[in-house]
Amino acid sequence: MLQRFLSTQSLLKYIVRTTFIIFFNLFSSSINTKIWGIVPILDSVNTPTAQTLKRGDFNVALTAYEGGGIFNRNILAVHDNIYLGAAFDVENAIGDNNAKMNIPGVIAKAKLTDGWQDFPILVAVGYDAFYAGRYGKVETSNPFNRMIFGPHITITKPIYLLGDEQHVHFGTRMPVYPVYTPQDTEFFIGIDFPMGGFIPIFEIQHVLFDANRLKEVFFNLGFRFQFFDHLAFELDFMMAIDQRTNRMLVFEYFDRF
Repeated sequence: MLQRFLSTQSLLKYIVRTTFIIFFNLFSSSINTKIWGIVPILDSVNTPTAQTLKRGDFNVALTAYEGGGIFNRNILAVHDNIYLGAAFDVENAIGDNNAKMNIPGVIAKAKLTDGWQDFPILVAVGYDAFYAGRYGKVETSNPFNRMIFGPHITITKPIYLLGDEQHVHFGTRMPVYPVYTPQDTEFFIGIDFPMGGFIPIFEIQHVLFDANRLKEVFFNLGFRFQFFDHLAFELDFMMAIDQRTNRMLVFEYFDRF
């Protein structure tokens, strides 16, 4: 009797294990063929990439950032290598403090080249928003609580580690709005690691051309999830020496006319 019971128990375990393996394989197959997202990465945690959209594509993003701020970005591709858009920023939109809507900003990017077949690099110039508050005359204990606008030049290059494709983005930009501060021109570099629908991002930004301001460098970390064809969301963290970690939550929708 005991032997029969143990035999039945082993059979049940085998059935459960086999069912789980079959379900997992089917689920993984469906994800690999149908669900992994196609939302382009137009910017990393807090820096642009050289990626653009195809003509007729549009991208809408909503970012909640530290201090209750809300940032909305709307982009339309007018050419395969050019997109235009508008951005709206409301400080303290969430919370007890009075909300403040800043003047809407313009967003634009033009991709100059895709590189060559044996050396594929993307080079783009643009005018974009980035999340910071250290620039300009901003009186606050938190230096990352508003959106700044300025021109940039960015290079994106694919690299291959351990047989997979990653992307390195680097460039320079200057804050010009709301306060023109050429002394705060920065260098940035970031890398993303696509793993199906999960994309970790690491980024170093606000590297100023001044050796005495190394404490102002930001170390950013992002976790992007894009398991669906047209929707992605991202959880980002900005870190700097002697400053508290600042968080951003991004929802991004992509489609075409």
